[in-house]
Amino acid sequence: MTLGQAIGIGPTAAVGGFGGLDAVVAHAGTTHAGTPHWLLGAVTILGIAAGIGGFRVLRGSGRSDRLGAALLSLGAVAVIAGTIGLVEIQIAPEATPDWTRLFPTINAVSAIVVALGSLAVVRWKWPERPRYVGLGLLLAAWIAYPTLLPQEGLTNPLGYLLAAAVPAAVIYVFHRDTGAAFPDVLTARVPAVVAVVTFALFGVFYLFSAGTLSMNPDLTADMVGEGFVTPYQVASPLVYWPALEFYFPSIPLSGYVSLGSLLLVAILGGLVASNAALAARQLTTSGSLDSPQAIVGTVTTAGATACGCCAPAVYGAAGAVFGAAATPVYWAFMDPSSPVGGLFFAASVLILTGSAVRASHDPACAVPAVDRPSGEPSAGD
Repeated sequence: MTLGQAIGIGPTAAVGGFGGLDAVVAHAGTTHAGTPHWLLGAVTILGIAAGIGGFRVLRGSGRSDRLGAALLSLGAVAVIAGTIGLVEIQIAPEATPDWTRLFPTINAVSAIVVALGSLAVVRWKWPERPRYVGLGLLLAAWIAYPTLLPQEGLTNPLGYLLAAAVPAAVIYVFHRDTGAAFPDVLTARVPAVVAVVTFALFGVFYLFSAGTLSMNPDLTADMVGEGFVTPYQVASPLVYWPALEFYFPSIPLSGYVSLGSLLLVAILGGLVASNAALAARQLTTSGSLDSPQAIVGTVTTAGATACGCCAPAVYGAAGAVFGAAATPVYWAFMDPSSPVGGLFFAASVLILTGSAVRASHDPACAVPAVDRPSGEPSAGD
């Protein structure tokens, strides 16, 4: 499965195959590597409960930071482990339903709605910030790109330009609207560590849930015990990207790493990690929290969009519970012409960017000079 299939924003075509590995992991049983599906689901649910419990402990008046941090960490690990197991039990349907023919039209209409919505909302709330319109238009173009261009734009230079323009626009918005507040937050030890750990965990979760990595590949008889690393090309996101395809039987680990997949991890992982760092700063501020609603919004947004971006996680969970009856969910989330994946991506970028900008202006995110490394200038210097 290519990353384009995973989030529905790029075509499925790829040059070179997985040398015997199925493009989509398809398991019809009720176990994954000997582990029952219900147990994987239970681990995921318990992880979510532990994360909520840790967050409540951190917010409590007599809170224990160590206990809260431990519960949050254990919850994150459990959710990632359980979700990865669920993701790798996807059932690939054989026949394409007729209603998927409407996807290109719906995709184009969705892009137009995002573009016009960006213009209207920014005109109404932030008329002095046209850069928000620019970001919205770029994301609308991202959604519409494979639908509107001939041959899905796989080799069109505009695809590479668009893939570079979206992260550049996000960085520009951060630079203009967070000022020195966000860089100052990263100079404090706890937010910096939280950002690094969050980025690493999100990267692992995303790569496995998007099908880029797998520890349960479907092998042909002549591949058993034979490892390889070979050049590869992946048509996602938007265009062809150079990649390395690999299989290490001793782990076992299979998958590919492409420049496109690294770009998506950098965009989404960077945004989730930024929100986590700001939330950590708010949670570790001494005394009462100045803006608890901002903290709830930041953590909720980061968690929801981290899961929402990984469409295979949704389908994997649905497939584990409903089996073959979940095939409509497969086509909604996994078909590259479906608007669902592109809209998830656009919404994630917009919501996470807005959440980070809003949280960076919260008084709780101000970093006193004592929290900075020696010699680090203050925001006013």
